[in-house]
Amino acid sequence: MHRIGLLRRLALAVAGTTALAIPVALAPSASAATPVTWHVRVGAESPDMAVSAMAFLPKEVWVDAGDTVHWTSGSAEPHTVTFLAPGTSLPPLNPFDPTQVTRQGGTTEDGTAYTNSGIMATQPIFTFTDPATSYDLTFPTTGSFTYYCLVHGEMMSGTVHVRAAGTPYPYTQQDYDRVGTAQAQADLAAGRDAWRASKQAHATTGHSVEVGIDGDGFSVMRFVRDHVVVHVGDTVSFTTMGEAPHTVTFGQEPPIPALFGPSGDPAHYAGGDLNSGLLAPGVPFSVTFTATGTFHYICAIHDGMGMVGDVLVEP
Repeated sequence: MHRIGLLRRLALAVAGTTALAIPVALAPSASAATPVTWHVRVGAESPDMAVSAMAFLPKEVWVDAGDTVHWTSGSAEPHTVTFLAPGTSLPPLNPFDPTQVTRQGGTTEDGTAYTNSGIMATQPIFTFTDPATSYDLTFPTTGSFTYYCLVHGEMMSGTVHVRAAGTPYPYTQQDYDRVGTAQAQADLAAGRDAWRASKQAHATTGHSVEVGIDGDGFSVMRFVRDHVVVHVGDTVSFTTMGEAPHTVTFGQEPPIPALFGPSGDPAHYAGGDLNSGLLAPGVPFSVTFTATGTFHYICAIHDGMGMVGDVLVEP
């Protein structure tokens, strides 16, 4: 396929960017005499970890049979690199299923079996104390192989296109790096814009808190309006609208697996332990405060990334 056409296809993956600054050659790159290792980043994040890019960077690569793809974790937000077995569908995330959260399969991918990196992240997060930071697979046969992040499902997929050994490469690694960087910058910028807009929209809404923000290619790992002032007897509603998993947890975190279910009495909260469990999109977790004080809360999944807040209750 013509190189210019391929570059345009990669450019389409970077919505909102106006100049990718990728040099376009008039002829394909030379083929390699020996197998090549290609590099793909798994997610990206802002320096404060508030915004995550939910993407494989870049989303598509073109390699030759015998080449290897090396994935490197780019964020504290956990991801997987998962190739499904033929005839199977993408499962919902089950953090207690070892086939989802630990490495599965061998070191090659030919489209005939399930292979999975297990949880990848740049630092321990939630219950994953030793996440993988990189993952390698060699592709011995031709074809197009689609893979997913099991944590984020359909919103985060990628494809490895494998051609016959000796086929000239349409891109260089530098091309992929430029496209991946542009895509990450666009996703993070979109997340920051969404966060800013949500803050403005909720600036005067004293009794509601938006829990995270999900968009096309990004997630904001913050409570919007993370400091709320109310009075005794008032109710604060915490709501998430996206697919990223979050909790609202006051006091001591319940042990696993109790953390995933609700505990405590949100209708009469005067302090102590209270947990929403995993929030369902669009279903508010409402807490009525019956005592004065400052009550700190966290998302038990993303508190290590800075997802914390407090409610000041006045008389």
